[in-house]
Amino acid sequence: MSETFDAVVIGSGLGAATAGALYAKAGHSVLMLERMESFGGAASRFIREGQVFETALHETTAPRDGDVKEEVFRALDLFDRVTFVPVPELHEVRATALGAPFTLPHGYDAIAAAVADRFPQHAGAVRAFLDDLEHIRHLLSLTAHRGGLGWWVRHGPEILSDLRHAGRDFGRSLSEMLDRHFGADETVKAALVPNLAYYHDDPDRLWWTFFAVAQGEYYRHGGYFIRGGSTVLIRALLDVIRAAGGQTRAGRTVHEILLDAEGRAAGVVYRDSHGGLQTARAPIVFAGCAPEQLADMLPADRRAAFLAPYDGKTRSLTLMQASLALTRPAADLGLTAYSTVLVPDWMTGLRDLKDAAALIGDDPRPDRLPPLTVVDYGRIDAGLPGPGPAPVAVAALDRLDNWEGLSDAAYVARKTAWLDALIGRLDREWPGFAQAVRLSDLATARTMAHWMGTPGGAVYGFAPDAPAGMPKPPTKVDTTIPGLFLASAWAGTGGFTGVMVGGKAAADAAL
Repeated sequence: MSETFDAVVIGSGLGAATAGALYAKAGHSVLMLERMESFGGAASRFIREGQVFETALHETTAPRDGDVKEEVFRALDLFDRVTFVPVPELHEVRATALGAPFTLPHGYDAIAAAVADRFPQHAGAVRAFLDDLEHIRHLLSLTAHRGGLGWWVRHGPEILSDLRHAGRDFGRSLSEMLDRHFGADETVKAALVPNLAYYHDDPDRLWWTFFAVAQGEYYRHGGYFIRGGSTVLIRALLDVIRAAGGQTRAGRTVHEILLDAEGRAAGVVYRDSHGGLQTARAPIVFAGCAPEQLADMLPADRRAAFLAPYDGKTRSLTLMQASLALTRPAADLGLTAYSTVLVPDWMTGLRDLKDAAALIGDDPRPDRLPPLTVVDYGRIDAGLPGPGPAPVAVAALDRLDNWEGLSDAAYVARKTAWLDALIGRLDREWPGFAQAVRLSDLATARTMAHWMGTPGGAVYGFAPDAPAGMPKPPTKVDTTIPGLFLASAWAGTGGFTGVMVGGKAAADAAL
């Protein structure tokens, strides 16, 4: 069977769903094809014994006040359909070197005051650090919404001021900026950047400009959770496609991208839910997957040229996450923050984070556990229903090769051992925690690779490395195949905001 549409969307992750919704809203017929039996990719949830668990979202920024998601929400009328719940504080950090737990608030003034109170010797340095960050964040946020001549006249002085401050550091790494302001004091760095693993596993490679833009929004306005979980946003985007007459089909695997006589995208061939081959013809194809996966769908003689623009790019980190249901609210066990980062004693600085993922390749040792991010959804109105208190998530860095080559029995044994080790670590921090766990599940890097279908299980697409030479545009959606656009984390940056930016950029390019 053959059908014709204006666009075919491969995958239903956040970037693909954003691109498809914007293109459908503009009046085009859209077909979305998802290989799994449910939509959303990483942005989804699962249910065990009546408890709803979120798979991906800990916190994101709200689509307001210059946040780049704001344009998407306005264009698709999503504000009344998706509720953003504020997180009370950014993070609580627990590390032996810090002494008492340190709470990182949101708001530049509050952050500066908290750091100055705990680290008075860095009172001036933290202000300078935040100022450097804000100039870059403000510059890119401002120019992303640029207008005509009148706009440039009004905002020209601001842009020049930002350029003077930000230009010299545009291509630096996060480590370079932290070292400039705080020297060798790793404790203040851990307090100020406890969520490094949300971006990269190596501050020497993490691009300062990317960090400034992404972290700057969290510093300014704090984090937010989507009530009901990330699947609520996916459903809203898919509803836009359907309301415009488009179709969304799960259980369909695309295995060939069709090209016309001029080498342009002309549609796809996919396998339907009954195993039969179907053809969907369209001059536009939005790809919510990695370039490596797309190359396998192209004619053999087009693959090398297609992959050439991505030579030298490294994949992002991947994660494992334990999902825990409790018999008692986590707050009753002593958790005092929505997001708590547990820093192990073997880590003497942020640079040690790059060694954390490899630990999962061996049997767990109490003295060699990775840093953990513990999220208590019970601290907010998360909208994750169940028969008991809201669940807790525990995330750590992982690598796919930690799990490769294992028999099924060996995989289950190591997975069980690590789940027990994570729960044991929480029990040492908050006595009684292990006894309160009534249901547990662990998604490893192998789980991520299977569910997301990404090479190496990478959760954020390409790693946001500092550029070796002249920085290139952070988002690149066009490919060597005219009409084929990347609409995923691989188009630019990961995270909810970055992926939606990539999806919007793909829709804009197609339009």
